[in-house]
Amino acid sequence: MSSPENKPLSVGELSSILKACFENPAFGDLTVYGEVYSIRVGGKFAYLDLGDQGKNQTSSPVLRCAFSCFYGDNYGLENVKSGDVVQIRGSLSYYPHGSSITFWGKELQVLQNQLGTNLIKKRKTLEKLEKLGYLDESRKRPIPKFCKKVAILTAKDGAAYQDILKTLHDRFPVDSVLYPITVQGDGASSSIVKALAAANNDEGYDALIIGRGGGSKTDLSCFDDEKVALAIATSKIPVITCIGHTIDTAIADRVSDVKAITPTEGASLINPSLEEIQEDYNGLKDQLDSLFKSKLQEKALALDNYASRLKSLSPLNNIKNAKSMLDDYFTRLNDLFSLAIRNKTQEKQNFIFSLDSNYQNRLIKEKSLLQRYDSLLEKSNPQTIALKGYALIYKDGKKIHSSLELKAGDKALITFIDGRKNVKVTD
Repeated sequence: MSSPENKPLSVGELSSILKACFENPAFGDLTVYGEVYSIRVGGKFAYLDLGDQGKNQTSSPVLRCAFSCFYGDNYGLENVKSGDVVQIRGSLSYYPHGSSITFWGKELQVLQNQLGTNLIKKRKTLEKLEKLGYLDESRKRPIPKFCKKVAILTAKDGAAYQDILKTLHDRFPVDSVLYPITVQGDGASSSIVKALAAANNDEGYDALIIGRGGGSKTDLSCFDDEKVALAIATSKIPVITCIGHTIDTAIADRVSDVKAITPTEGASLINPSLEEIQEDYNGLKDQLDSLFKSKLQEKALALDNYASRLKSLSPLNNIKNAKSMLDDYFTRLNDLFSLAIRNKTQEKQNFIFSLDSNYQNRLIKEKSLLQRYDSLLEKSNPQTIALKGYALIYKDGKKIHSSLELKAGDKALITFIDGRKNVKVTD
């Protein structure tokens, strides 16, 4: 029976006591510094995982720091990267729901802008792997379309294993064997290396899946281990990694044959699903039906062509064609003859019209010329001249045109309109 000093507390009572403790002014204004293990900026809040500088991230205590960005102030977080050493001024808060403790930052100062011990180690490992050719994309092997047996490396009691099994169950049947591993913390790296070696020593595996659920960069640090990377790169079995960390690509993802984001996605790369198989079947069936119909149409068209050619080579058909051509020639000749008659008739009419028109024009022209000649003759007629009072003078039967042709004593004949008179020139 509990004593009054050891009275049992409800969860709510204990949470209230803890909340009251952290509301103490001593926790209201604190300054802490450490290495940034991970950072996530976006939306109304920003989060940092802060640990001791130079410590192993798998064993170092981690402080979750949060910043409120409601009013557009990001505290210079855009310049902070994993591995930097920062100093944060803020306050501790306890949240009963989830029993979580958060350090709410108010000010941030970068003390050392550096990559951090683990990040430098990761870079050196990547450089070594690149020299060995293990980061070359051309060496990656495809996963067989139909696998008979796969090895699964994950935590035995983790949700990732159940997700993988559930996904495989809905796909084309495949045998699977679990090789339990530790996916975080001390001993995780050696556990993964041993499981990889055991799976490679066994026979009959078409693919190997290494997976776990999501987690912080600290939780996933074992997948940046050099020994793990070398074990994956040298595996004789094609490896699928599904570590579940999208913020930073692990080295294990870089050397594996295929990278997936989640265990479910990784398992979906093993064999097609029953729906996909049905779709493939329907697609092949449609292709076969289409090919059969196409071939049938092709043969039917060829048969029609043969029938047409046979019909065209028939003597009776040749006679009919010749008769048809003869009828066409006769029709064309008749049309041409009729057209020629019409053209000649039209030419005749045009010629008659032209002849009549030319005749009328010539007649009018000749009449006009005759009238002109008549007028000239009339003007030159002696009688017409005499009527105007003029007379003609002749000497020795010749017409006198000038007074110089006559001299005194010459005899001349003057002709008037009403008679003639003989005269003698006196002067």
